[in-house]
Amino acid sequence: MGELKVADVRNQVTLSLATDFKDYRDFTPGDHQEPSLHAMLDQVVSWSNALASVRTRAA
Repeated sequence: MGELKVADVRNQVTLSLATDFKDYRDFTPGDHQEPSLHAMLDQVVSWSNALASVRTRAA
């Protein structure tokens, strides 16, 4: 993915509209999803911070 200039996030979370969203609208993940969500979002934030200077130069 690096050759394609893609910053990828390794951790993934599988969410279901039926079980992780109240009335298919409000995000209400189960407790078992919390560790995976935190791990994924930590990676997203890390990449966001790392690529901040690239975004600034491209603008």
